Amino acid sequence: MSTSPLPPIHASFSPPPDFIVPLLPPPPARPSSLPLMPKPQPIRIRVFPRRKTIGILLLGVVIFLWVLSTFLTFTIFSDGSYTKPYFVTYVNTCSFCFYLLPGAWRAWRGKCEERDRSRVGYARLGNVPLPRAVGEDEDRDGVIMASKSLVVEGEGMLSERETILLSLQFCLLWFVANYFQSYCLKWTSVASATILSSTSSIFTLMLGALLRIERFTWTKFLAVVLSFTGVSLVSSVDLSPSSSLSPGAGDKTPGQILRGDLMALMGAFSYGVYTILLKVRIGHESRISMTRFFGFVGLFNFLVLWPGIIILHHAGVEKFEIPPDARIWWIVVINASITLISDYCWVYAMLLTTPLIVTVGLSLTIPLALLGQMLVLGVWSSGVYWIGAVLVFLAFLFVNRESVVDDIGGGEGEGGVVVDVEGETGRWER
Repeated sequence: MSTSPLPPIHASFSPPPDFIVPLLPPPPARPSSLPLMPKPQPIRIRVFPRRKTIGILLLGVVIFLWVLSTFLTFTIFSDGSYTKPYFVTYVNTCSFCFYLLPGAWRAWRGKCEERDRSRVGYARLGNVPLPRAVGEDEDRDGVIMASKSLVVEGEGMLSERETILLSLQFCLLWFVANYFQSYCLKWTSVASATILSSTSSIFTLMLGALLRIERFTWTKFLAVVLSFTGVSLVSSVDLSPSSSLSPGAGDKTPGQILRGDLMALMGAFSYGVYTILLKVRIGHESRISMTRFFGFVGLFNFLVLWPGIIILHHAGVEKFEIPPDARIWWIVVINASITLISDYCWVYAMLLTTPLIVTVGLSLTIPLALLGQMLVLGVWSSGVYWIGAVLVFLAFLFVNRESVVDDIGGGEGEGGVVVDVEGETGRWER
């Protein structure tokens, strides 16, 4: 059945006298040279000297706190005074719950203000969104607040429900990675644990290449070779029969030190699996609020993993007991506080500087751990051990710099991201 066309308007039609048709001026014609939609422009993030300095200071705080936490954990694990890796890791990860407090406070304040407005019957001017002019998103220092604009094209920010489900799925994997990295300190040294834990980026690279979500480059391949060569040298020194060559070995046997090294590698591998699976699920970290994500991770660890304390206690693996003295109480509490504060500082260091600066900065945990082991514990490492540490250090730099280049590389072209770093050293742009 065909549809009949609409009848034409009769030319002699005239409205009645009381029917007034307002004559509006026609809309201005758009010049033919202008497109219907504005052409997407690259997003420029400029890091100015003052903000960059604050970011580097925060990064220094993160490096110091991470190494300090490792030494504190080593203190109570190595001498057997409180070897409770599951309980200590449980307390540390549960501290992430505090990340949810600011959001809960804002939600409560918002509900209170909404209730007050409904009683009065009007909205305060401060709560009414005002039109913004172009360029108003730029703060006093000229830094474009483009976090929402950096979301992967075609994919929006994760909702609250999606973030909660994602946290539930990843809370166990995050706990396992941290558990191994803590437990290894019972058997191996601070330096070895730090060096071997730094190989997590190498495992991330290899898993990403296998799943075809990481681009292969010869620089990354070189990083893998350097990393495993360095790990082999460090492990060979750790397993050396001469205790003078193995830093921080104490009275540990080669078998026990090997167990600690393997646990450190298992922790690095678990973190690599966590990183890759998270990337597969969300595509890019800009789609998710990491503080909110870790806040729910801490909440689910608190609610779900407490039975593990009872199971390990009855199985005889880890007898549950509260810290026996004030010294251990302080170490446990300080460790949990370091976990909370350092991760928060790390997020702000990333925002105030660049991923490349943060990557280079975090690699300094390796020489700082070696230096601390010499100054605090009075343990000196052999030349072979230092060579292995340098190789892992270089591999860490190479693979993370390549990852940063891959992320920024998507900015070449329309709608991409251009990173500008302006400071005393000049300007860096890709």
